[in-house]
Amino acid sequence: MTKRVFKFSIALALLTIMIGSALKTEAYPPFLRQASKFGAKNCLFCHKDAQGGEGWNERGQWLIDEKTRRKADAIDVVWLEEYKEPEKKADETAGAEGKEKEPKKEKP
Repeated sequence: MTKRVFKFSIALALLTIMIGSALKTEAYPPFLRQASKFGAKNCLFCHKDAQGGEGWNERGQWLIDEKTRRKADAIDVVWLEEYKEPEKKADETAGAEGKEKEPKKEKP
């Protein structure tokens, strides 16, 4: 009887480990390897969190939108070939530069 309980305990522990590892979200390491040819160094390439998971930046949201647009079952990292970085607004860059390089007012 104890041998049977021992085997059951081992099987239950292995099952728990397998299920736990399947639920772990690590931003799909294969995605990161594929995305490295597009400049990815870590999960922040597409995610807002360094650990990956939910919460995407503009690039990650673009991939999700592409999946929907293409009616695909899964995201294909190769789509990043078509991704265009958003241009910075002229107001943002001029505003930051304007504050630093504001001319001094001369006294009359």
